[in-house]
Amino acid sequence: MSDRLGPDARSTSGWRVAYAVLALACVAGQITEASAQGKTKSTVEKWRPADGLYASPGKDFEAQCLEYGDFIIELSRNSVGGNEWNCKVRAVSDMVDGTVKLDMSCDDYNLAETLGSRGRNAEDRKFQETMLVGRIDGKTISVRKTLNGKFKGPAWRADYCPPEAQRLYADNKAQEERKAAEQSAMQHPWRPKPGVYATPGNDFSERCLQPGNTIIDLDQRSIAGGTDKCGVTSIRDNPDNIQVFVACNSPPSPETVILKRIDDKTLLLRKSSNKEFKDDGAPLAYCPEAAQRIHDAASKQGK
Repeated sequence: MSDRLGPDARSTSGWRVAYAVLALACVAGQITEASAQGKTKSTVEKWRPADGLYASPGKDFEAQCLEYGDFIIELSRNSVGGNEWNCKVRAVSDMVDGTVKLDMSCDDYNLAETLGSRGRNAEDRKFQETMLVGRIDGKTISVRKTLNGKFKGPAWRADYCPPEAQRLYADNKAQEERKAAEQSAMQHPWRPKPGVYATPGNDFSERCLQPGNTIIDLDQRSIAGGTDKCGVTSIRDNPDNIQVFVACNSPPSPETVILKRIDDKTLLLRKSSNKEFKDDGAPLAYCPEAAQRIHDAASKQGK
């Protein structure tokens, strides 16, 4: 049969087969590439509502935003809240239609009172709630939330509040957190562990056994280091450090020592000289138990 077709016909037939194979390979490659792009797109693009204030659109929208809106989403802090209710987000999941589902544990004072709880019981009561958040456009979302674990109404629209309102909220929140940190520092002031401290680094343990290290013992109202021996006259607690007012050596010279906690065993010590701070201070680490025992024994002998 092939002899009757002749060499030209056989050559043409071969090219047709090769072309068909090449075309199929190209199509398969495009399908594979498209499939891979689709997978990458679906893994990367997980929409989340922006952190900040949201309020219902309408004529009072901006005024409501300046009053912290209808509710606040802060997924970066696992938090969603509104007027007299606040939720800790326990889980975030994506639904098939693109809606974000939030499983939450909530405090809701008004709901607790409605259900019969009063006073402290209303404040402490927890509700397991669900919120569904869907994207409508760049600034608008749809929201639906359970009440006492049940959906009681349709979803409603909320717009992201203007930048001015967002800044006001962020500034006020930062100020409140600073005040809370200051109050916590006053109620539970940090104190360095009494004992021997030395400069951290190579040969730290050996350095701890050498004379002239820093001895801090605020319980005994004493700080000593090198040739300085200082008695503590008063202590001031600040949010991120403590100021220790001391009288050093003889005749007594008033100075100030600032101690700042770095971690459980390390602090930053900064001491004035002639009532002026001349450097940024230096880190000191709490020495191993062997050095502490030697110091304790020497202290008992000296008494």
